[in-house]
Amino acid sequence: MAEIDPVREFDLPIPHSESPFDVPDRAEVELGAGLEADPAIAFRRTLGMFATGVTVLTTRVADQVHGMTANAFMSVSLRPPLVLVSIDRRARLCGLLHEGTRYGVSVLEAAQAGLSDRFAGRPGENQPEPAFTVVHDTPLVEGALAHLVARVVRSYWGGDHSLFLGQVEYAYHGEGRPLLFHGGRYERLPDA
Repeated sequence: MAEIDPVREFDLPIPHSESPFDVPDRAEVELGAGLEADPAIAFRRTLGMFATGVTVLTTRVADQVHGMTANAFMSVSLRPPLVLVSIDRRARLCGLLHEGTRYGVSVLEAAQAGLSDRFAGRPGENQPEPAFTVVHDTPLVEGALAHLVARVVRSYWGGDHSLFLGQVEYAYHGEGRPLLFHGGRYERLPDA
């Protein structure tokens, strides 16, 4: 099988008029009363009101594990089993994924905020050292609430992010409470 150049997938000149997406300019986003004057900050804070789970996305290149914290993860289809991740195009992991590459999704458990910070590049004292389980040659964070391994079947332009549609090859879930992210900080479900 021929090697796929990951840069070539995204280095295609597409005039805006031919794009299937009609993306408004930042200045065209109307801000509700009382929001910050900077549309980018207001938009980011507005999106932050959507509570999400926290995942660590991983892949392996040779013997090196690459990973990052992400909350832009979603299910797409049950048949076939598909998931989607959105990754900032400046992130190192974005350049490592291309069609045919496998990536892992580890849904973090409520006590794993330190691992989330570590993979987000936020250094802290006494952060746990990550340990991995390898499934289908893909590293998965040990102790996570759920694991998925997906193979990239399509990649898409998404503005300053790239979207990677993955066909799921492995799924596992355990018991526990998820680590949540809301309003720019970690949250946890209350005890019943």
